[in-house]
Amino acid sequence: MARVLLVWWLLTLALWPPSLTLAQPDGATGRSAAQADKATASMTSPSAQPSLGLNDAITIGLAQHPLIERARASSKSAAAETKQTIGRLYPWLEASLAGSAGSLRVRSSDGADIHATGDLAAGFLNNRAGLHKHGGGRGFALAGALPQHNQNMGTAGVILNQLITDFGQTAHRILANQATEAATEQDVLTNKALVILNVQQAYLTCLMQQRFVDIAAENLEKRKAIRDQIRTLYRHQLTSKLDLDLMAVEVGNAELTLIKARNDLSQSFAALNHAMGIEGPDRYALTPIALTPEPAPVPAELVEEGLRHRPELLGGQNRIQASQELLRAIAALHFGEISAVGALGVTQYGDVHDSGIPSSGVASLWGFGVTARLPLFTGYKIQNQVAEAGHRRGEAEQELQSLANEVTLQVIKASLGQITTAEQIALERERVAFAQEAVDLAQARYKLGLSSIVEVIRAVTALFDAESRLAEAQYVYKKSQVLVAYAAGRDYRKYQ
Repeated sequence: MARVLLVWWLLTLALWPPSLTLAQPDGATGRSAAQADKATASMTSPSAQPSLGLNDAITIGLAQHPLIERARASSKSAAAETKQTIGRLYPWLEASLAGSAGSLRVRSSDGADIHATGDLAAGFLNNRAGLHKHGGGRGFALAGALPQHNQNMGTAGVILNQLITDFGQTAHRILANQATEAATEQDVLTNKALVILNVQQAYLTCLMQQRFVDIAAENLEKRKAIRDQIRTLYRHQLTSKLDLDLMAVEVGNAELTLIKARNDLSQSFAALNHAMGIEGPDRYALTPIALTPEPAPVPAELVEEGLRHRPELLGGQNRIQASQELLRAIAALHFGEISAVGALGVTQYGDVHDSGIPSSGVASLWGFGVTARLPLFTGYKIQNQVAEAGHRRGEAEQELQSLANEVTLQVIKASLGQITTAEQIALERERVAFAQEAVDLAQARYKLGLSSIVEVIRAVTALFDAESRLAEAQYVYKKSQVLVAYAAGRDYRKYQ
């Protein structure tokens, strides 16, 4: 019996591998360079993996993401609307051409008949006023019942309309549109900040899933090595078939874990492409980032920074200003407006008398006038417009306050999350060290026949779980770090 134990001991010493040790994470990747190269080479050939750094991913997202392009289009639309409002201050010049024959008469938009040169000028003026106020045009009317001869008439000319004053309506609307335009520009920055955050988190998720693949692959190799050694011991009848079967099951579980980790990695790369707003390759050779915890932030300072720099809040302030200017513009409707109009043209006319002898001629025309409008009673329309604008301003103010509260909450949660995960990393490192010691002890006890293979399996599984939790804590810390930068309004200013 002593001889059998001695042979079993010698075989285990010769075949059992050295104690499983963890590579100490370096400051940049959390794993050794050799492990990173091995993991990268194991996924696919290097030629199929374009290199992608975090800054490169952010640059691609800012250049191609449709969310930013949509915000830019909205900003350009607001700028065009501002120019339209400014156009009310400029003269409006248009050409007019009309002709009639027989009993038809050229009419202006307000129904004034045009019979001769003087009436034509008035018709031009009335027609222009109708276009300015109602968007109407010149027309014709039957005059058969009138005691007039059949008449051929043609008129052509230009009409000029100039707003003299509307008592601040247009000026305040221009200021309101400019404030709205500034708010849309802040919306562009808001979307930029969101794209940057999404790209950073997706990139970190890819690195984390890549690390999980490495850990799962290492776990599989460890269990395969143990299985092979137990198979050798079983062939020499130094262990039972049960031990070999249990390790075979554990190898199968490790293979399933690796398959799932690789599938999660593929999904993470797809999410990264989505965060960048492109249809890119199915995987990248990512550039590692540092995982070393940094000093804890001060929540009060972060809150102050976020309230000062978050683009959503800046855009909310612009919207309040726009609502205030719009309220002033609507209040100015009570005073009406004053405008001037002028016309210059020529008319050609011809009469057909009862004797059949035509009489025709050509005459020039001109005219000018001033229009003053003062609303006396509008069915309380203006009063209700003022009330609506006041409520809109109150809505904008409350929305800004709600955004400020949300930013404060985001900053506090992100900063506390960063502090918590930094403490968790230290604890997880201790757990990894304890798990490694447990693996070494379980292997030694199994070699001496003091424990079963189940204890080794449990120890290796606990080590795998501890390594996975450590990797997750490290990348969750980095995610909380970028979330703090987003909440404080930092990162988007680096890419303006």
